[in-house]
Amino acid sequence: MIKVSIDISEGMESGKVTIKVLSTNEVSLTLLAEEKFKGKVTQPGATANRVVGEHGLAMSISIVDNEEKHLFLMDTGGLSQAIVHNSKQLGVNLGEVEKFVLSHGHFDHFGGISEVFPLFNKGTEIYLNPICFSQNYIAIMKSGEEIPANVLGESLRTLGKEGKLSINKKLPLLSKNMITNLVDQYGLNLIETKEPQRLFKGILTSGEIELFDKNERTKGIYIQKSKKEFVDHYFRDETSIYINVKGKGLVVLTGCGHCGIINTIKHGQKLTGVDKIYAVIGGFHEEWNSIEKIEEKVKFFETLSPEITCGMHCTGFKFNKLMSRHPSHTLGIVGTEFHL
Repeated sequence: MIKVSIDISEGMESGKVTIKVLSTNEVSLTLLAEEKFKGKVTQPGATANRVVGEHGLAMSISIVDNEEKHLFLMDTGGLSQAIVHNSKQLGVNLGEVEKFVLSHGHFDHFGGISEVFPLFNKGTEIYLNPICFSQNYIAIMKSGEEIPANVLGESLRTLGKEGKLSINKKLPLLSKNMITNLVDQYGLNLIETKEPQRLFKGILTSGEIELFDKNERTKGIYIQKSKKEFVDHYFRDETSIYINVKGKGLVVLTGCGHCGIINTIKHGQKLTGVDKIYAVIGGFHEEWNSIEKIEEKVKFFETLSPEITCGMHCTGFKFNKLMSRHPSHTLGIVGTEFHL
């Protein structure tokens, strides 16, 4: 069982935390910084002509405390050349990263690890949930019907031959041997845990995210135990980061939000005891959901009324279209910065 709460009530000083998007699906030269955010959200402008987009996500977290600077990294995107190239163009020195957090075991978040870990200094802390090494499989029916895990192994081939699947794919596996070898070779500090971890004052990881509503999790993704044995995936490896900013509230950073963005926010509130939500930034995985379900999520955000809502990567067009009616909404691209 995870701890009921972790005290981060001291928080970070406002204006001392900067989130920078190092990798995501979109690049734009013409996306303008919106005046409504008064400098809290800035866009890369001309800098974007030197960066690349990909299907992946990575964000740096820069903090200043007592004049000392610290740098954390969440995820590495899907392509090693993307995050390494973009980091150089955007002025982020990966050699200064003190702590790295892997949000979950999908290739579009761990793909750059083989090139990024060698850039870390000796002693850099690596946080991941051991379940991230599980084999993931995606099987989505064209009808939208969910396939029971206990019959998937027997029916998969038949459903494929009958053309009833829109997606039928084994996902690339995160190699535990690769992680262990890189950690040993470069003197990194591997922390495998399912529990929340305090990264800095006012900053912690989620640990296993409580599923207040199990129906909110992403459907159609399974853990494959053997050739014909599958179990439902409840994304016990999904890890978010929560930052308490003094006088502002809780910042929620997500990788894909497979546990459900509402569950992720509620878990953060329960874990930290901070109810006010300041910003929600990352992937919300709404691309596969119906417009009715997305509307429910948007209404939830409208009730919370954060200052910043930025759904990137797998969030999808429909969510952003509906969410754009709320003043907190903004778009995130490679090079977007959040000055919190």
